[in-house]
Amino acid sequence: MVSRRRYIVNVSSYCLMGSHPHLVCRSIQGQAAFSSFWKVVNWGFAHWYNRRTSGRGQVVMERLRSPRIQDGRHQLAVMRYGDLNPVRAGVVSRASDWKWSSHCHYAYGKPDDLVTDAPEYLALGRTWAERRKAYLHLFAVPLVESLMTRRWDLVEAPFIGEERWVALRLRFCGLSPPRRATVARA
Repeated sequence: MVSRRRYIVNVSSYCLMGSHPHLVCRSIQGQAAFSSFWKVVNWGFAHWYNRRTSGRGQVVMERLRSPRIQDGRHQLAVMRYGDLNPVRAGVVSRASDWKWSSHCHYAYGKPDDLVTDAPEYLALGRTWAERRKAYLHLFAVPLVESLMTRRWDLVEAPFIGEERWVALRLRFCGLSPPRRATVARA
């Protein structure tokens, strides 16, 4: 198991799929610490996957995507999107049926040593029961078409947020807005 404390990384949410991991996290000590952490995550995931499939070598071939999230509303949307990965993939019918994610921690209070409670989650209520109920309410809303398919704005974009905020961040970085829609509506 990867020690998030060793690399001083706060993992807000995660979902381990059969061929790739999803994490919402923040490195307290900057990019170098995060890169070291991610190298260990990739190695550990490849080791687990290859042992399970009798494979060899690198598993995750795509470059890591690490978008900056505008605010808490968008972070909750990203967390929900991640928790729903196994549902979209048709592996389970409900997020709570997938044991390799942080969903049951937030929705049902199941202890999870990997998770550092997201401030956005903590703001959902004054008590643990209120927070769990509010988090579950995010999943009570039927999946809209945009959450049933791969969301470019939540997977590949360098920033996740409202169109104006995304455009300002891109301009600040010297990048042009992408041709695809950049608005992430929760």
